[in-house]
Amino acid sequence: MKKVLILGKDSYLGESLYSWLKKKPDSYEIDLAVTKDGEWKNKNLANFDTVVNFAGIAHINNITPDLEGLFFSVNRDLAIEMCTWAKEHGVKHFIQFSSMNVYGDYCGVVTDRMKTNPTSFYGRSKLEGDEGIHKLADENFTVASIRPPFVYGKGCRGNYNTVRKLTLKLPVFPTYQNKKSMIYIDNLCEFIRLTIDAGAGGVFTPQNRELVSTSELVNEIAKNNQHKIIRTPIFNWSIPILMRITDLAKKAFIDDSYSLELFDYYDWKYCVVDFKDSIKRTEL
Repeated sequence: MKKVLILGKDSYLGESLYSWLKKKPDSYEIDLAVTKDGEWKNKNLANFDTVVNFAGIAHINNITPDLEGLFFSVNRDLAIEMCTWAKEHGVKHFIQFSSMNVYGDYCGVVTDRMKTNPTSFYGRSKLEGDEGIHKLADENFTVASIRPPFVYGKGCRGNYNTVRKLTLKLPVFPTYQNKKSMIYIDNLCEFIRLTIDAGAGGVFTPQNRELVSTSELVNEIAKNNQHKIIRTPIFNWSIPILMRITDLAKKAFIDDSYSLELFDYYDWKYCVVDFKDSIKRTEL
C-alpha cells in the first residue's frame, strides 16, 4: 500500500490524479491538500511515502512583466519550500509537476532532456524550481521532475480550448504538417502512478505515443462535433511567413515536440488511451 499526498486540491491536475489513484483502493491511500496560505503544512507527513506537487502558476491571460516576482515565488520558491518540508519530515519520494517550457516557449524538437533553454520568466521559474528541488536529492530522498507538453482532457483549461473554439468557427484549415507533443490527462495520471510505484527520480518527459500536427488535431475535434471543415494544402505556403509575423500563427504551427526516444518509459504502459480516442473522450 502506497501512501500518497497530492498538493493541489481543487486543481484540475490534482483532482484528476486523486480520482485516478482512487480506482485502486487496495494499492493507494491518498490525501489532497490545499496549496494556498500554507494549509499544506498541517498535514502529518509521517503518514506518506510520496508527495506529488501540482502547485504552480501557468494559465494566466495577459502575462505582464510585473507578474515575474509572483511566478518565481510560486514556481520556484514554493516548490523548493515544499520539497524541503517533505524531506525534513521523512518523506522518501517527491514528484514535482514542471513544464516543457523549460526548453523554450517555442522549443522546436527537443532531443536532449537535460539541455534547457527557457525563453520566458515562466520557463525560467519552472527550471529554477526543478534545479532547487534536485539539489535536495540524496540516497534517502528521491526527487522527480515531470515536464509534460500540452496537457488536455475534458474540463482542462489551456491551449486545447483555444484550438477547439477556432476549429468550430472555421470552414477551412491548412494541412500544414508540424509536430506537436501532447499528453492526455489519463496518460499523464497513469505515468505519475507508475512513477510512484517505481519510486523513480530524475527528469521525465512523457507524452502521448503519437506526435500530431495541428491540422490533425483540428480534424479530430471537428469530426467529434459533426462540424464540417475542409482541410486544404492551398494555404500551406503562407504558414512560414505568418509564423514570422504573428504569435498566434507561431503558436499554432511551430514544432513543439519531444523526439520519440525521449518518452519510451515503462514500455509505453502509461499510454492507456490513443490520440483519436482521447479527443473523443474530451469532446463527449
